[in-house]
Amino acid sequence: MDLIDTHAHLDMAAYNRDRAAVITRAFTERITIITVGIDIDSSRATIALAKKYRHLYATVGIHPHYAAAADGDALVQLEKLTHAKEVVALGEIGLDYYRDLSPRNLQRDLFCKQIKIARKENLPLIIHNRNSDHDLLAILRDIGGPFRGVAHSFSGTIDFARHLFDLGFYIGISGPVTFPKNKALRAVVSESPLERLIVETDAPYLTPVPFRSQRNEPSYVRYVAKEIARVRGESVEEIAKQTTANARTLFNVSQLAEKDDKR
Repeated sequence: MDLIDTHAHLDMAAYNRDRAAVITRAFTERITIITVGIDIDSSRATIALAKKYRHLYATVGIHPHYAAAADGDALVQLEKLTHAKEVVALGEIGLDYYRDLSPRNLQRDLFCKQIKIARKENLPLIIHNRNSDHDLLAILRDIGGPFRGVAHSFSGTIDFARHLFDLGFYIGISGPVTFPKNKALRAVVSESPLERLIVETDAPYLTPVPFRSQRNEPSYVRYVAKEIARVRGESVEEIAKQTTANARTLFNVSQLAEKDDKR
């Protein structure tokens, strides 16, 4: 069955020794990958990977952790990077009030500026949100929807999810849905419309059971799909079919089996 891992970080040092093997494993298991940028250098690296591998797409963006260093030149460079044909989204962007590695006012300002770039370039958003639900919703409502995008590695309540659905967002479900104690996320998965769910790994982070203490990789996205199927009482084939269709719609990417050899 085809799946799309909609969020991985394959440019990271965790894959320096075996990146090609990791990507090949995913390809062998019919998994298409979207590898996600978190700053200018990372965004360039994701594009380079996507140029090299047919079944891999890139995103570009500046993570809120780096908001303090994101000057006007960085935003000019970012907008130029969106023009690469391999780029399918603007992200990972958003707010992080958990680690607070950049001042919150700068995070909010950068978030708004990157949303503006995404709209100009007609790209969906990949949003990072940690302990910042109120401000995130306030910004999105102030800018005004509808939006195209996903709340990556969703960890909020069903009420928050419904607010995002109303604005046009999908929610990304990753490894924590498999964690035995994470009943709250499984409840969100159960109560959400399947048409608004996509699957991801956030590799090398958030490794699902049964590999939880190990490095994550895109081929493990199948365990996320299997757990969603179990929670919802549906077949894994149906979960794979619908979440893949959702990802194709959001990011305008093809399934692995249908890729154009000329790309």
